[in-house]
Amino acid sequence: MKRKSREMDRLIAFFIVGAMVLIILAILMGSYFFGFIGFLKVMGVEYESYWAIYLFLFFIFVFGFIAFFKDTHFFNEECQTE
Repeated sequence: MKRKSREMDRLIAFFIVGAMVLIILAILMGSYFFGFIGFLKVMGVEYESYWAIYLFLFFIFVFGFIAFFKDTHFFNEECQTE
């Protein structure tokens, strides 16, 4: 009986930690998104829809990720072993 209780405790802990990580990520991404919208409002920028901003931020993250890792050993030919 203790084995099932221990497995259940681990499962519950896993879901609690997962939920906490998702909530933290949602807060961070939401604050970034709404902060960016606030910045656009202050600067007087007009946009068609929230989807346009979502796509813009998504591509900023993708291209920023590529630019960040461009000069690392993953893409640097001098660091690759033969």
